[in-house]
Amino acid sequence: MGDIDKALQQQIDLNRAKNMLYVQLGQSIEIDPDFLAALEELVANGQKPLPEPVLQNAISFASETLIKRLYSINQFIQITEQKRRSLENIYLHTWQRIVETKHIQAALKDYHYTELASWSASLYPKSFVKYLRDLPTTGHIICEEYSPQLQIDLLRLDIPTLRQPVLDVGCGSTAGLTRHLRALGIEAYGIDRQIEKREAYLQQTGWMDYEFEWDIWGTIISNMAFTNHLHYINFHDPAQLEPYLQKFKEMIEALTIGGSFYYAPSVPFIENRLGTNRYRVERFEVVGKIHMTRITKIAK
Repeated sequence: MGDIDKALQQQIDLNRAKNMLYVQLGQSIEIDPDFLAALEELVANGQKPLPEPVLQNAISFASETLIKRLYSINQFIQITEQKRRSLENIYLHTWQRIVETKHIQAALKDYHYTELASWSASLYPKSFVKYLRDLPTTGHIICEEYSPQLQIDLLRLDIPTLRQPVLDVGCGSTAGLTRHLRALGIEAYGIDRQIEKREAYLQQTGWMDYEFEWDIWGTIISNMAFTNHLHYINFHDPAQLEPYLQKFKEMIEALTIGGSFYYAPSVPFIENRLGTNRYRVERFEVVGKIHMTRITKIAK
């Protein structure tokens, strides 16, 4: 990690408990002394422009670090490529303002964090934004990945008869189940918006950006991932439900004949509408009111 990245990391860490939607975010943000010193040094060398690769790397690092922080607060937000580019532009324009005005703290508090607050607000339902605008700090939600065996048991996967290839949608940053299945000799792949260790069979992408081709997958798995988000959207932001319904349709169309989509939690408000001439829906209790579903494609 370079000096610039270290300074950016310290600044983000210092304010990690701050609510990005707080109406007075610019006033509540603290400026880390080392971060300020690093910027002052860069500005002092203003006659020598920051090399483009260095600037782009710093912008990418800051954006990715902030995005990870936001996901740790609320796993249900969706940050598309367009949103990601908008975030990177905020960092770029902030740097340009600092270079032009030489007023670092003013550029940060009056422009940068105001823009970040607006950008962050665009990720949430309006009802959430209204509530969160008055909270100066926020919490941290721990989202741990389930062990491979727990997922196998929870989703009732019969490994010897599992149809291949297998796609794990929302496989998690470590892709534990995908790696486990491949270790058993199963042709398995995974997609997730954050992948810690890249492999040819893992793709870092969100499920809304991933293209599900028809009649490809023998098995699709999504444990406490896609349909969990679908429930969230249906309850908190129904105006955004249509794209999720379309993506659900893409997933089941991506199955081969005889292939199955295993997921939890169940979504009865969708499953009950599927044509019984094309899909067989089986629902099983996991615990309490939580169920898992297996949808099998029986005809084109």
